[in-house]
Amino acid sequence: MNRPQLLAPAGNLRALETALRFGADAVYCGLQEFSLRASAHNLNQEELSRAAALCHKEGKCLYLTLNIFAFDSDLDRMVETARIARDLGVDAVIVSDLGAIARIAREVPGLSIHVSTQANITNTADAEVYRSLGASRVIVARELSLDAIKRMVTNLSGNMEVECFVHGAICMSFSGRCLLSRYLNGRSANRGACTQPCRWSYTLHEAKHPETVMPIIENEHGTAILSSGDLCMIEHIPELIASGVSCLKIEGRMKNELYVATVTRAYRAALDACFDHPEWKTMPEKLVREGMEELCTISHRSYDTGFFFGEPQAIVEDNITKQFREYMGYVLDVKDGKALVEMRNRFFQGEELEALTPSGIRPFPVENLVREATGESISVVNIPLDHVWIPSEGIGPGDLLRGPVRNRLNT
Repeated sequence: MNRPQLLAPAGNLRALETALRFGADAVYCGLQEFSLRASAHNLNQEELSRAAALCHKEGKCLYLTLNIFAFDSDLDRMVETARIARDLGVDAVIVSDLGAIARIAREVPGLSIHVSTQANITNTADAEVYRSLGASRVIVARELSLDAIKRMVTNLSGNMEVECFVHGAICMSFSGRCLLSRYLNGRSANRGACTQPCRWSYTLHEAKHPETVMPIIENEHGTAILSSGDLCMIEHIPELIASGVSCLKIEGRMKNELYVATVTRAYRAALDACFDHPEWKTMPEKLVREGMEELCTISHRSYDTGFFFGEPQAIVEDNITKQFREYMGYVLDVKDGKALVEMRNRFFQGEELEALTPSGIRPFPVENLVREATGESISVVNIPLDHVWIPSEGIGPGDLLRGPVRNRLNT
């Protein structure tokens, strides 16, 4: 039975540790340069070295994104960065630029190259060209159907692997090649600085009556005509396994640890269930429902299967972000029956929260709050990133606390 990797995102070192703890087989991250998520915290070289050590200690892989569209002034430094990454223990680099791929393959032997989805690989011939240049994996364009991906896997020669996205935000442009941010704000999405104008709400103004605002779709929240829904393929894990793809990728290097933990854990559970039941052709309804319930707790837009089974569904209502759980705290340490928690959002003594752990969701009553810095008992945690001690039961370092969303339109 084909056992694809589960590849999770990490915008920083804590997110990487979270991905590993919650079941990722591999993690991808970026440095400050050459990454299409320049606004993420990203890693420095020291953190990259530590990240590689953490992954390899767990028997997992680390991939580094070098996926901007490069100019001549970038290429020498990109190759040198790839060489440093190899020496630090990175397993592969994710690259979109044709020239950068050729040079890295030639000048940095021993480092695997994965071709980014930004390269718009839509057919087997594309993939074969990249294989001839030295790439070992292609991340196919998000516009491909599952049948097309299956044909590519079957038709590829040699040991070329195929990876596809299965969850996360989708760009309204073809595989993310967007000029809108550059045009409106002078910040290029193709250089990692996207301002996401496709997520803005727009209205119409008639030329002779500019003061008159006309909604494109009648709705109290405005409209988001350029904003796509989010990809979610958890219902179709058996079909993805049967397609022969080597890796299932989660989008989200701009997202926090709660997103990484929730999505990674949901897909890990779905994959493991399918591995235990290779006879399954479709996911059981109960497992789909449980997975979707968890995936709806995090920040998301309307979920859709993208192009996997034809055209994406039309967005007929406002596509605002929704979520049903708030990130309250990160468990730093557990000692003598108490957990040291770093606060993310305000919570109160006596409140009922949930602890998200790799083994499940645990109700967590908040009692006896004590500030670490002063040792004083408090009734509310409301200082950003403050450290507090609370009684712990059944939770460990790296678990996350979550609670109901407050002061939002969808509460």
